[in-house]
Amino acid sequence: MLDKSVPHIPVVMVNYDATNFPEFSLPEGYSFRFYEQGLEEAWCKLQLETGQVASIEVIRERFQTEFGNEKEKLAKRCLFVQTANEEIVGTAMLWDGDTFGELASRIHWVAVLDTHGGKGIAKALLTKIHSLNKNDFVYLTTQTGSYQAIYLYQKFGFIKYIGETPLNWKTTNFLEQNEKAWQIIESKISEHKH
Repeated sequence: MLDKSVPHIPVVMVNYDATNFPEFSLPEGYSFRFYEQGLEEAWCKLQLETGQVASIEVIRERFQTEFGNEKEKLAKRCLFVQTANEEIVGTAMLWDGDTFGELASRIHWVAVLDTHGGKGIAKALLTKIHSLNKNDFVYLTTQTGSYQAIYLYQKFGFIKYIGETPLNWKTTNFLEQNEKAWQIIESKISEHKH
């Protein structure tokens, strides 16, 4: 769930021991399904419904730009969770990202419908996505409003990235913004735990 009451500041999380992760299974009545032709719209609607994007048009264009020519790769790296009646309720990808200037494994576009939240679907998705990764290092980008997800990512060994500005970071004032972002995130996680 994205909390839009906090300032939106993007952050990076890194994991240097990514082949060591907790294992969670999907709850009964849910199953995994890899991307196949025709699931683009379900993916776009999921991103919209979870508050990741402003409009369906924006995310359709983003999908086409980022993944339109990568259908074979999507079929191996884009995972969905569906209900018994094949309603798509969650997704995550293991993708290649160059945020740090060279290609590295990246957990990307994680989303679970709020109506199916709290059942362990995100944990199971992260377990399955991690199992596809063969590298020690993996990273992800997220934002302040996703502090509940960040708390979960921490359980999977991700830590806040506080180094120099990543080579391909798209905002200015990374160091200042990053410090502010993590103060917000850590404060919200602390509130959330109590």
